[in-house]
Amino acid sequence: TAKDALTVKQAVQPAVPVRVWQSTLQQIDGPLSIPAAPPADALPGAGGVQAGLQRTLGTSLPGLRRWFEVYPFSCLEQRSSRAITLRDEPRWQQITAEVDAYLDADGLASYFPLRAEDGSRGSDRLTAYLLAAAHERGWTWPDAARERMLQGLAAFVEGRLERRARAPRPDLDVRKLAALEALARHGRVQPRMLGSLDMAGIGQWPTAALLDWWSILRRVETLPDRATKLEQVQNLLRARLVQGGTTLKFSTEESDFWWWLMDSPDGNAARLLLAAVQTPAWKDDVPRLVAGHLARQQRGAWLTTTANLWSALALERFSAAFENQPVAGRTQFTLGATTRAVDWPASGDPPVQALPWPATAAPFTAQHQGSGKPWLTMQTLAAVPLKAPLAAGYRIQRSMMAVERKVAEAWSRGDIVRVRLEIEAIGDMTWVAVQDPLPA
Repeated sequence: TAKDALTVKQAVQPAVPVRVWQSTLQQIDGPLSIPAAPPADALPGAGGVQAGLQRTLGTSLPGLRRWFEVYPFSCLEQRSSRAITLRDEPRWQQITAEVDAYLDADGLASYFPLRAEDGSRGSDRLTAYLLAAAHERGWTWPDAARERMLQGLAAFVEGRLERRARAPRPDLDVRKLAALEALARHGRVQPRMLGSLDMAGIGQWPTAALLDWWSILRRVETLPDRATKLEQVQNLLRARLVQGGTTLKFSTEESDFWWWLMDSPDGNAARLLLAAVQTPAWKDDVPRLVAGHLARQQRGAWLTTTANLWSALALERFSAAFENQPVAGRTQFTLGATTRAVDWPASGDPPVQALPWPATAAPFTAQHQGSGKPWLTMQTLAAVPLKAPLAAGYRIQRSMMAVERKVAEAWSRGDIVRVRLEIEAIGDMTWVAVQDPLPA
């Protein structure tokens, strides 16, 4: 009948996870100092600063190269996109030698070779894309063919020729903007050409049209009130960026997939990056745009040939502007009394460094000694007991109202309750699953 007994007492603290509260992505170009401190209610002894280093933000894209190498289709757009993206000059020479067979009597290009009886079957949108893509790469179409294409686009913009096709929504202004963007790259835009555009509806334009308009304004200095219009279009584009998560998204993505004009959210993200790299006012946004655009990939590439072409060109231009030296040497971090020094390996990136919170507030500093300008991802982590719901771009509020109760001011089995959910999102969330169990 003898037995032993053991009593154990354990203090269980509230389950407060360590969360990322702030994060920034910056290039280390000289001494860098960032104010850093835990939130006011953070639990002591938890969290700190994590610092990760990268040589490049991802301009080496083997998945994209393979995507084009095995791409099976062969219309003029697809062949041109493949040659330009892969820098395949022999393939490009073959395309340019055959391009006359794709141009109709008005100088507009068709997706497939034309016969004499086909008449005016060329596409203004395809023609604009071919001219813009080659220009961005720095390649040229044969002089005679390029002149025919430019004259065809000018006639289309001025209303001297029409191209009608079945489309899900009115698209004439959007097509004219694409044509004007291609003409602007070759110095062929006159202010009078914009007279037929509905500028009052600019806020309703698809994102691709806003990007074309921005490109036109950057290239045509003679447009009236140009500075004001440049500020307006950039503000409209910034307002459409979804400021949440790690993927570059637009609040208008649901309505931006104009497939019949070869426009897509992936292509828009690439073209936004391409414009931002060339605009000093967007310099601080460029790293986040690059990382966010890379996060849009699926299996190493983007959705369409045109999106992949613009992505490759944008990332090449970014790398040339921001990553033109190989990274080597040592990078040092300091937070309070803690210092971490990282020697760069011959290949790959160094491991992530963790620095605990100091006893008193102190800035986080980083300095690179050696060649190149590495990229720093700095995150502040802390355990903070929540006193109110935490929302990050998606807010849900629930309220309950009694419809029928057996006992006033108390819930009983069989009561009927109306539950109201108020959901607010800062951007298009597409598919969302809401789990909302009722209290037992």
